[in-house]
This record gives sequence, C-alpha cells and structure tokens, in this order.
Amino acid sequence: MKVESGKIYAVITGDIVGSSKLKPAERKELHAALKDTSDKLTEHFKQLVPLRVEIFRGDSWQLLVIDPAQSLRIGLFFRAFLRGKMKSTRVDTRISIGVGSIDLIPEGSISSGDGQAFRSSGDALESLSRTHRMTISFPQSLISNNHRALDVILKLIDALARDWTEKQAHAVSGALLEYTQEKIARTWFEREISQQAVAQHLDRAGWNAVEIGLNYFTNSLSGITNKSN
Repeated sequence: MKVESGKIYAVITGDIVGSSKLKPAERKELHAALKDTSDKLTEHFKQLVPLRVEIFRGDSWQLLVIDPAQSLRIGLFFRAFLRGKMKSTRVDTRISIGVGSIDLIPEGSISSGDGQAFRSSGDALESLSRTHRMTISFPQSLISNNHRALDVILKLIDALARDWTEKQAHAVSGALLEYTQEKIARTWFEREISQQAVAQHLDRAGWNAVEIGLNYFTNSLSGITNKSN
C-alpha cells in the first residue's frame, strides 16, 4: 500500500476485555472468532480497509481505514460481529480510533506502522479508563469544536453495546452493512429467522439511537478531515 503524504487516515487498535481470565477452550474459540471477524470485515469493507486486519499477542488487533469518517462503522462492526460469533462467553473488545497522518507501513505490516494515527490510537487505548471501551483521539492540528462531541458519541454507543446479547450484536453487525431487516433475517444468521425477530433484536440493542450517533459521527468527522486533506 502506498501511503499518501499529508492525507488523513484512521488507525483502529483494540484488545479483548478480560482475555487473561478465559479458559483454554474459550481462548481457542476466541482465536477462531477473531479470524472469522477479520475475514468478514475484509470481505465487506475491502475498499476502506486496504490491508488485512492484524491480530497480535493473541488478544489484540489493529487495522487501517482509508476514510476516517467510516472508522466508527468499521470498528463497531468488528466489535458487533465478534460478539455475535462467541458462544461460550460474553467476550467484548475495546476500541481506540486514532486519526491523523501516516509516515510508513513496513511491508504492509499494520502493527509496525508509524505516524500520527498510529501513535494517537495506541496512546488512547493505553489511557482508556476501565469504565469505557471506545475512544477517539486526534493530533493537535485536527482539534476542533466537534472532537469532544465525537468522543461523547462513542461513549454513549459503548453504553448500549455493552448490554448486547449474542443475537442482538449479530443483528447490529448486519445493520452496519446497511442490510435490510429482511436480508438480515434471510441471509445473515446461520439459520434463517423472521424479519420480526430481527426487528426485535435491533430494537432491544438500541439500534435507532446507535444509527443516529453513527450518522452524526460520520458527517462531523468527514467535515474535520476534508478540511485537512
């Protein structure tokens, strides 16, 4: 991948909450779920995520997003799909979105990359409090009146996401692909379910509120980054 000088990217870094407490069988399930989630994200967002999601240390992951405005949709998809894949335990992941320029990505290795976006993402994840699981960070040059509002949006969506059941999370991951409820019901679950069941899962997951917050985030961050590119 060719890094464009001066272009604003997003780097998302995440790690699994409480992974050290998982039993061997659960860790095996987690490893398979992370791979499946990475494959699915690459399949559906290949225009926005040019390099494969990198999983390292067994419970951490990182990816690059070409358009920062889509970073929340992509990060939330990773979180929701992973939650929907896990069967034996309520596994969740923290998410840190770093926005900024990129200096280099050696041989396409995401975890070896450097630049504003990488540093912002990593530093914000390390400083993320135990009460929150999603955050966003900007370099000083991109700070605007909206940047604080975007972090609040993430934290409000996080509060809803923490309570998602396996089926609710999976329904949300389909909605994040902008699938209709009928398509989610017909094709997204391992076994076809009714449209009414999908509607119920999304309603209980707070999808309407999540979608409003997601649209605000997308439009606001697009305005911030377009001024800089």
